[in-house]
Amino acid sequence: MRRLLPCLAVATLWWGSTLHGAGAQTLTVWDDQALPSQAKVISEINAKFEAAHPGVKIARTARTFEDLGLTLKLTLSSGGGPAVTKANQGAQQMGALVKEKLLLPIDVYIAKYGWDKKQSDGVLARDRWSDKGEFGTGPTYGISALGELVGLYYNAKVLKEAGIDKPPATLDELAKDVEALKAKGAVPFTIGTTKGDMALHMFASLSQAMIGAADRKSLDDLVYGRGGSWNTPGNVAAAKQVQDWANGGAFNEGFQGIADDDAVQLFVGGQGAFLISGTWRLGDMQANPDIHFMALPPAASVKDPLIVGGVELAWTITALAKDKATQDLAGDYINYLLSDDAAAAWAAAGYLPVAALEKPDKVQIPALLGETIKVWNTVNAANALGHYPDWASPTMLKTLTDGLTRVIAKEDTPEVFIAAVDKDYQGYMASQKK
Repeated sequence: MRRLLPCLAVATLWWGSTLHGAGAQTLTVWDDQALPSQAKVISEINAKFEAAHPGVKIARTARTFEDLGLTLKLTLSSGGGPAVTKANQGAQQMGALVKEKLLLPIDVYIAKYGWDKKQSDGVLARDRWSDKGEFGTGPTYGISALGELVGLYYNAKVLKEAGIDKPPATLDELAKDVEALKAKGAVPFTIGTTKGDMALHMFASLSQAMIGAADRKSLDDLVYGRGGSWNTPGNVAAAKQVQDWANGGAFNEGFQGIADDDAVQLFVGGQGAFLISGTWRLGDMQANPDIHFMALPPAASVKDPLIVGGVELAWTITALAKDKATQDLAGDYINYLLSDDAAAAWAAAGYLPVAALEKPDKVQIPALLGETIKVWNTVNAANALGHYPDWASPTMLKTLTDGLTRVIAKEDTPEVFIAAVDKDYQGYMASQKK
């Protein structure tokens, strides 16, 4: 789930010489970089790849995260669609595609290009599925170019006008700031819940901020399909906090009638003190210099709290790449997406590359991205990179989003919601044993 440098120079032959002079070839590509700031970067990257590969054409289709989730498996199953596509790493999408043999393992290209030297084994494990449907082990089916964190964006100007001199250091301080902002007539949280996953990201961030890195095994086991229970006091407390804020005046007026994209634009325009979302919003957020990024503050006494995130949707090669020439072209294309040139383009636009830049001194890094990189480095050093909970089962995204809608509307209690989440998971686990 989302779910995150010098200008690109024409690439040299080291990453594509075998394809020069190979004749005209079209590589069909689907991605989820639909925001204007993202589309500009990926279009530049594709143009540079084509310039270094005479006769090669990237036929790109941009889809939203939601649209990709709805159409990818159906299209591939019918024999159409892309040779290269972004895919969500969880059971709902990548796991289902692997089960139907609609994706190809990419380990041969990991070895060929040394991608495992750029990314840790823990990051690569998020794209592994065994022949038995086990998540986190077995062949590798994808790799990401951008890192992702779901954190707390805050507007320092709005906070200062409410008499708050610094961002909160704990969840308790965050709760106090919310009350102080309400007392001043300011909007504590900007959020939109009609489309997108802002409510889910708020719930997951609150929940994982209560878990220290040393105690992460239970969450890892749940997400990687090793078992356990979602019915925990922390998850119930997180759902209750979302419900209380939604019904206690902590959200912007009319939040039930706007989508996440609209909420971001309201926040960039100065409406609201806080917004919980991911680093894929960095390109939009840097338009307002008062906006900053930090990890959601932890619960009291929690050391090295987890932060929701990991990596962007993975770049994968589909079964439609039937011949070796197409597979090799796909591998070469993904290799360029992982190159320092491509990372440079993303960072220059304010987005977070998953690997450290080879020549950071050559890149003018936006201030907001600089803050985010510090959070990324701290989180990774502490092994505190958490998870998107919807990865845990094929139906978990719907269970979570539908359930949170009912929690916010006070149609369900937090306890009923968490029980439904656990029922979904236990049903999936039981089905895997058959």
